[in-house]
Amino acid sequence: MNDPLREILLITQEECAEVTQAISKCFRFGLDNAKPNKPLTNAEHLEGEIGDLLAMIDLLKLYNVVSDQGLNKAKQAKIEKLKVWSNIYKDQEK
Repeated sequence: MNDPLREILLITQEECAEVTQAISKCFRFGLDNAKPNKPLTNAEHLEGEIGDLLAMIDLLKLYNVVSDQGLNKAKQAKIEKLKVWSNIYKDQEK
């Protein structure tokens, strides 16, 4: 593994952790809450962290670690599982 790819993977891992932490803050304090002296709500902070993760995913595609085709296939498979095993799509079936 070359050094740039290693760095991309490490930063992607860090960004995943930051998304997890931002989601935790949304659960604990609410989407619309903001830290004192901070301009962003928890939802806006989450959006920024997801944007950072998407940037890293683009780099993984650039380095041919993942592909749009593979990601879209995995995404569709997850949506189908959620339709069966979660309540997320239940209201849309009516």
